[in-house]
Amino acid sequence: MHETHLTNTIETLLTMEYIYDSIEGMSGENDDIFQEVVSLALRITGGDDCILAFLDGREKHDRFKVVGTSSGEYGHDHIPSEMYTLFEEVVERGEAILVDSDTLFSRSVICAPLKIRGTVFGVLSLTGEKGGKGLNQSDLRYIRTLTKRSSLNMENKILYESVYSNTTDTFQSLITSIHLRDHYTKSHSANVAHLAVKTAENLHCSDQEIESLKIAAMLHDVGKIAIPDNILLKNGRLTDEEYTVIKRHPIIGEDILKPVMLMDTERMIIRHHHERWDGGGYPDGLAGEEIPFLSRILSVADSFDAMISNRPYRGALTMDVAIDELYRNRNSQFDKEIVDPFISTCRNLYC
Repeated sequence: MHETHLTNTIETLLTMEYIYDSIEGMSGENDDIFQEVVSLALRITGGDDCILAFLDGREKHDRFKVVGTSSGEYGHDHIPSEMYTLFEEVVERGEAILVDSDTLFSRSVICAPLKIRGTVFGVLSLTGEKGGKGLNQSDLRYIRTLTKRSSLNMENKILYESVYSNTTDTFQSLITSIHLRDHYTKSHSANVAHLAVKTAENLHCSDQEIESLKIAAMLHDVGKIAIPDNILLKNGRLTDEEYTVIKRHPIIGEDILKPVMLMDTERMIIRHHHERWDGGGYPDGLAGEEIPFLSRILSVADSFDAMISNRPYRGALTMDVAIDELYRNRNSQFDKEIVDPFISTCRNLYC
């Protein structure tokens, strides 16, 4: 009897640890995470079917939106009608429920809430026979742990996304103010971001790298907020002294982003997007592979869009002329391994 109890205790602890580790390792898009939660619930209980649904503010008979199922089918119409009453009860009570098989449910059911700061925002239901024995109290305990840990994971992700979004919106407002000062660069940041992202996709960069590059490209000129109008808007070529001032904008941009811990990667991309492959760039004179890979992509996209745009001191170059310039400066200003796929991207976009 003692050995059986010890074995059960060890099994419980191992399962709990497995739940913690599995949820901690969940990442990626929200839809993928929701499906991982469903799969985890089925694995730890041996259940047959699972539904993960969120409250979406509709009327009572249609207020749950399915975001994950064992069958992969989503929507308001994929919750069995008999489940709605149980879902509503779980939302009202805020507690998990285990229902043995009866006339209403042919199989045993576990239904548990997901909460953020005490407020229910979703429900996970699990049905199963488990070899004819049905789901039990141990399964209920596991599902309670799963939903609590999943809720915390989702809350952190939602908080991160909210802070990240609010932060980028704030900095985007600064970029807009620069564009209002300098109409020549009104759409420059958006164009550069589009070109850089498409090139990164062609280079098979990870989703995380592409997202960081997109943000950095949108914000790469944020440091120009501190450049005086008589230099930023000068209708002619800059003097050496003026060029020294304008060369400070990558450092200023990095400094503006420095207090935001979420943007460590983005600020490094911005700091180094005017470095040159041959070491003759600024602000740090990095050369070759010393320059962050994503900064090298941004450098090419930034230079290309500047060349095909009207500037105070010259008209826009044609795309063919701009491409010839990129070719001519491979392995001097630009990384050849970036230039070639970038040009391929441009031809696909503009031809």
